[in-house]
Amino acid sequence: MPDIRYVCLSDLHLGAESSVLSRLGEDGVDVRTAAPTLSGLVDCLGELISRNEDQTTRPTLVLCGDILELALSIENVPAMVFERFVDLAFPDGGRLFDDTIYFVPGNHDHHLWEGSRERQYADYILDPKEAGKDLKPPWHTTRMLALTDPDPIDTVFLNAVVRRNPGRADMCVRAVYPNLAIPSADGRRWAVIHHGHFVESLYRAMSVVRDLVFPGRTPPAQVWDWEAENFAWIDFLWSALGRSGEVGESLGVGYDSLKSAKAMNQLAANLASGLAAKRRSPGPARWVEARVLRLVLQSLVERVAAQERRDPTVALSPRAEKGLALYLEGPLRSQILGEAPDNCPPEEVTFVFGHTHKPFVTQRTPSGYGRRVDVYNTGGWVVDTPRPAPMQGAAAILLDEDLNAASLRLFNQSGDGRPTRAHVQHAGVSDNPFSARLAGMVDPDAQPWSGFSSTVAEAVNERRQRLCDSLSDLERPPAEKPAWT
Repeated sequence: MPDIRYVCLSDLHLGAESSVLSRLGEDGVDVRTAAPTLSGLVDCLGELISRNEDQTTRPTLVLCGDILELALSIENVPAMVFERFVDLAFPDGGRLFDDTIYFVPGNHDHHLWEGSRERQYADYILDPKEAGKDLKPPWHTTRMLALTDPDPIDTVFLNAVVRRNPGRADMCVRAVYPNLAIPSADGRRWAVIHHGHFVESLYRAMSVVRDLVFPGRTPPAQVWDWEAENFAWIDFLWSALGRSGEVGESLGVGYDSLKSAKAMNQLAANLASGLAAKRRSPGPARWVEARVLRLVLQSLVERVAAQERRDPTVALSPRAEKGLALYLEGPLRSQILGEAPDNCPPEEVTFVFGHTHKPFVTQRTPSGYGRRVDVYNTGGWVVDTPRPAPMQGAAAILLDEDLNAASLRLFNQSGDGRPTRAHVQHAGVSDNPFSARLAGMVDPDAQPWSGFSSTVAEAVNERRQRLCDSLSDLERPPAEKPAWT
C-alpha cells in the first residue's frame, strides 16, 4: 500500500498575527505556547503518518516558503513560533519526520535564502582548492535535485533555531531555491516544488522595468537570471523593510490598509497631504499638488494591493494563469532540461506551489512538456481580508514513494464562519491509489479532524474581527485642514 513519503507545507506565516497558526496574546503573538491550531495540524498529520505500513522510514518534510513572517515581524517572534512547531513535530524520542528538512524560500522569508547564499559563498572563498584563483560571482540558485546534491546548503538561521534543543543537534534544514525537484526511482516522474511568487509579475518587477526601458532586449529565460534581477527587490520589500524599527511598524499599518479600499485611499490621501505640506509652493499650488500626488499614490498602492491572493472569485486569475504558464514553459523547463541526468527529462511532472493562499488541484498543458502537468496549490494560513474569502484556505500536499500526489484540504474560510470539512483531492481523472487510501483515512466527523476544523474556524473568525477593528481605525480620516496651511 502507498505510504506518505513527503509532506509539503507552505505559507504558514508563523509569527504573523494574521496567521491562524500563531497564538495570540494580549500584546501580540504569544511565542512561548503553541497555538491550538498548530498542535491540531501536527496531530492530523501524525494520524495519517502513524498508519504508514513502513514505520522504519519517516516522511521528509518540505517547507515551501513563507514559513516565517519576516515582512512584518522582528526575527525573534517568528523564530520562536517556528520553534514551537519543531517541538511538536520533532519531540524527543518520537519524531514525525526525517531529520533533514528541505526549505524552499518564499518572498516573506526570502532573507533566509540570502543569509544562506552568502554563507555558501564565504565557504567557497575559504575553500583551499580556490586559493589564488579568480573568484566566481555568487550563486543565485541551487541545484534543483537537492536530495542528491553533493554540496548542499544549510539554512543557517533555521538550523540555529532547530538546534537550540541539544536533542536536535543531528537535524538540519537544507535550503533549495527556487525549485526543488524530487525524482521517482526510475526518473520518469518528477515532483517540482516552488513557493510560487514568480508566478506574479509583481515579484519580477525589476525585470519588467528593464524590459520597458530597453524594449529590444531578450527577456531572461533562466531562473538564475529571474532571481539575479529581482532578488534585491524581493528581499527589501517582503523580507527586510518590515523589520526596520519604527519604519517597519509603520509599514505594517500600511500593509493593513491595502486590505480595505477605503483605508487604502485614506493612506494615499495622508501621504499626499504630508508630502505637499513639506513643499514651499504657494497655497493654491500646494493644494493642486496634493490632489495630483494623491492620484499618483493611489495608482501605485492599488498595483501593490492587487496581489493574486486578494482576488476572491477564482482559484487563479487570468493574469496569474499567464504567469504560471510563463514560469513553467520558461525558467522551470530550462532548469529541468539543464539538470536532468543523462539529458533525459522526466516524462511526467507534478508542480507544487503556494503563495496565492487559495488551494486548488488541476492540470495544465504547458508547451515543452510531453504530457499534462498536475498542479497542486497549498493555499495559506492567514486571514487578510475583512470579509469571508471562501476560496482561501490551506492544504498539505502529500506524496508517496512513486510520487503519486494528494491534496489534504485542511480548511477553507466559510461565508458563515462555521467549520469546513477536511477532505482529500487529486489532480486529473485517472486512478490514484495513494489519494484513495488517504481519503479512506480522513473522517471529517471524527477526531482529530472535527476538532481541528472547529479550532481553525474559531481562529479565522477571531483574526477577521481583529482585522475589521484595525481597518475601522485606519479608515477614519484625520482632522481635515487645507494642504496649504
